[in-house]
Amino acid sequence: MKSIRLETLDLNLLKLFVAVAETGSVSQAALRVGLTQPAASNALSRLRHALGDPLFRRERHGMMPTRYASAVLPSVRAALDGVIGALSEASHFDPAQSRRCFRLSLSGLGEALFLPALVRTLFDEAPHIRIQNDPVAAPDLAEALHQGQIDLALGLLALDGPEIGVRALHSEDYVALTGPHDGPLPATDKALRDSRLVVAAPAATYAAEVTAILARRGLGGNVAVCLRDVSALPDLLLDDRFLAIVPRAYATRLARAGRARMLPGSLGSSNAPVTMIWSLRAESDPGFRWFRDRVTAISEAGGFSDGA
Repeated sequence: MKSIRLETLDLNLLKLFVAVAETGSVSQAALRVGLTQPAASNALSRLRHALGDPLFRRERHGMMPTRYASAVLPSVRAALDGVIGALSEASHFDPAQSRRCFRLSLSGLGEALFLPALVRTLFDEAPHIRIQNDPVAAPDLAEALHQGQIDLALGLLALDGPEIGVRALHSEDYVALTGPHDGPLPATDKALRDSRLVVAAPAATYAAEVTAILARRGLGGNVAVCLRDVSALPDLLLDDRFLAIVPRAYATRLARAGRARMLPGSLGSSNAPVTMIWSLRAESDPGFRWFRDRVTAISEAGGFSDGA
């Protein structure tokens, strides 16, 4: 393995290396990177010394790369493109071209409620981005936001502190949900009293709200299954002994898909709105601002609350 003097390298030397390889000429490479030919020749000499290889041989048809230069050229070119792209995006964000990964903290219910609308809307404008859900426990949320581990957190969240931004998106109410069984819907109050209840109450989102509904109606003793995620809920509701208490937006989504039916009426509204939380340290990032503003616009258009 060659001994490389990294302390003598800089991006301009690597840009010159790529330019000489692509043009086959030191003079043309100098024009491309904005150097005089003597300065380019001196820089190429420094790079040869740093890498311990001649890098190019002067032949009849121009400067030809050595075996070592040919081997490292693709990686150097890709690394330069990555650095230049990252630095450019930090000052200017082009959603049509960006390949950035945006990270959210969502519960399982949050994935069901928020991600479909987000994906449909964001990918129309930014087809190459990625969206990743990295759920973070409430005590660790502020640090994860400040460290850039996640860009936004969405849900029934209460977080306050230095350099934390909070925006209320919409309020939520709760309904009773039964499976996609045939026949008329039962009266809501009687069905709640007579049925065993499936409660999907993620601790970081709406557990307190569901607990309050059960207490007000004296239904705590009817709970048969308590979940921390909603993924099993549709299959459990295929058993007609069970009802579930869930946010209306999620119930609407299942009902439209033919996987459940909503009982009439509301069981009560949330005392706290669905909120979006972020670190104020991220606000200088145009990509982050685009992402946050699009999430806000989707919410204001009803994309999260109407079960669409």
